[in-house]
Amino acid sequence: MPVRVIIDGKEVVLEKPTTILNAARGAGIDIPSLCYDERLQPYGSCRLCMVDVKGKGLRLACLTTVQDGMEVVTETPEIAEHRRNILRMLAERHPADASGRVADLFKRYGVEPSGKESPRLIDDSHPLLYVDLNKCVGCFNCVRVCEEYVGRLIWRTMYRGEQTIVMPETGRIGTSSCISCRACVDVCPSGAILDKVMGFAKPSSWGETACSYCSLSCPLKVGFDGSGPVYVEGERDKLPFSAECLKGKYHWEDLVYVPERPEAPRLRSGASWSRASWDDAVKVAADGLRKAIAEGGPGSVGVIVSSRLPAEAYYLSQLLARAALGTNNVDAAASALPAAKELEPIGGPLPTTSVESVSGADVIVTVGQVEEYHPALASAIRRASLQGHSRLVVISSPDDKLSRSADVVVEARSLAPAVRAVEAALVESGKADVEGASTALKEARSLALSLRSLGTSRAAKEAGVEESAAREAAEAMASGRRVAVVAELDTTPGVAAESMNLAALSGALSREGSGFVPLLSYFDNYEAVELGVSPSRLPGGRGLSEAKEVEGLLGVKVPAEEGMGTAEMVEAARDGKVRALVIVGSDIASPSPMREAVLEALYRVPFVVALSPTAGVGVEYASHVHMPVASFVEEEGVYISADGRLTLARGTRVAKGALRSWEALSRLLAALGYGRAYPSARDAWEELRRLDPRLAEASYDRIASGGVRVNLRRARPRSW
Repeated sequence: MPVRVIIDGKEVVLEKPTTILNAARGAGIDIPSLCYDERLQPYGSCRLCMVDVKGKGLRLACLTTVQDGMEVVTETPEIAEHRRNILRMLAERHPADASGRVADLFKRYGVEPSGKESPRLIDDSHPLLYVDLNKCVGCFNCVRVCEEYVGRLIWRTMYRGEQTIVMPETGRIGTSSCISCRACVDVCPSGAILDKVMGFAKPSSWGETACSYCSLSCPLKVGFDGSGPVYVEGERDKLPFSAECLKGKYHWEDLVYVPERPEAPRLRSGASWSRASWDDAVKVAADGLRKAIAEGGPGSVGVIVSSRLPAEAYYLSQLLARAALGTNNVDAAASALPAAKELEPIGGPLPTTSVESVSGADVIVTVGQVEEYHPALASAIRRASLQGHSRLVVISSPDDKLSRSADVVVEARSLAPAVRAVEAALVESGKADVEGASTALKEARSLALSLRSLGTSRAAKEAGVEESAAREAAEAMASGRRVAVVAELDTTPGVAAESMNLAALSGALSREGSGFVPLLSYFDNYEAVELGVSPSRLPGGRGLSEAKEVEGLLGVKVPAEEGMGTAEMVEAARDGKVRALVIVGSDIASPSPMREAVLEALYRVPFVVALSPTAGVGVEYASHVHMPVASFVEEEGVYISADGRLTLARGTRVAKGALRSWEALSRLLAALGYGRAYPSARDAWEELRRLDPRLAEASYDRIASGGVRVNLRRARPRSW
């Protein structure tokens, strides 16, 4: 039942009760606070969020739950003076160069900081963190986020009362067991803990790109100075939650400022590497590939492409295989995930709605560790729940961070059976949308009959979940008209199919404003396959039987025989049947759960060419030519998100010795005798647009203006 509350004269309607602070922020009303963060439990230490509740007096907004009909005033002369007094006490010991949220509040309430800085409170011992506890405001957010959210105990509190201070576990952050996640930087409201690169950055130019850490491809603004990228922030005007991911906000440095990033192409000589010019490296790579073909034929060479690359890199990679090497042995690094096949009934593992629309649903259901692998979207989901706009159902392992913000939690030892238990409860309650599900999933009726026969009690027992939790989840899902199901799909068979079934039965596949968002943990190569990075599919999603159209447009002969996929190439390499491989993007061995087996296979290939930003174990120990390419913060080209949103990357600088991926690939194509030139990334994109009608309207200029999406789905649900 909706909850109505009046805040500063504005009626706010909520799906469920929440705190005054969250209700106000959801309505665009700012209540001052220093110690509140949505990832943490409300603490109430700063006392700045005091508000006046009619009939109840002054209350802390972060700790007070709204009630239907409640009237709240967020600022009165009395409250303003209360806040001013608190800020005055902070200002007595706070240095004049205030920053962050506390600086905004000092200015808002006319308070001047006048504290003296003590050098002994400055800690510069960590390579990535700068600590100035002169600016600490005693919110203890760093302590709490490290323990509650990250699961470590790096930051501690010492002493009591006014003498309480925050310090690292060993006294110096540089000698602590800090893992450099920068969560403490993110929650600090005063600049007492800074990221060393971005905290002191003074960009002289700006570019745009998309984050490559997950399949959401959030748009980013990148600041550059003379040495390269120094500042990254999400572009909220293009994607509201794009700035709320620790990985994208801070860990771009792991691909830029690391020892594993070479300053020039490298050639292997025995067990050691030697630097080379780009011309020499490209020539050696081309000669080695030609030699491999001469010795073993085109079927003995292949191209493996990792995820999170611009579309131009995908396109040129498949062109390298087909037009230059004469083989269909080209594939995405992890194209054989179970999810792709299990979700074929709805056209593949692509969302049926935009990720932005998820937070507008009445009920949001998450399956699996969404926060672990897609933290930006998890942040939007958490906010929708905390601010009272959506009911949240979490079906996941007990350690799932989103569980703290959920209305119903189904703790699962095994995901697929747990989801099935909720499906059974939904069907047994009589509130499953079987009619709507049948329009999108033809098996829906027989599925409903099977679940009714199974029963909730038996399904819950088989899944090892609480029956009451499964029933509560079903009841919550049935309470809203708009339902969004967001599923983090790992490599475990069955999770994708059950999540799809749950989405169908809940109405997420058939109702207006609803949707199903399947997400993949480490890879999202569906778009690469649709752009031709596949042993059996050509650009535009065409099959090999449609090669004539591609041949006519490109003037090249496409090999007729279906090639090997990634798993087959690795197996053939292990058997000594592969003479050469080109690996484009990140190292395929490092993230693989079968790293040793992949390394063994690569080591048996006589000639391996790697195009990657850094040197992982596969590059370092099994490659013969390493061509350093740009990281995602320096790239050019078009990034395609899981839900089809296009982002144009336009970096202004690239690291010394590196080239952007399209340029490195075009040079290799030219060296191998391919006659068509690509002076820019735009030229490759325009050629791809001519081959793929789905991209026909997506010019660089239109993409740059924002809001452009493409639908790469092979077959739409009939309800669309």
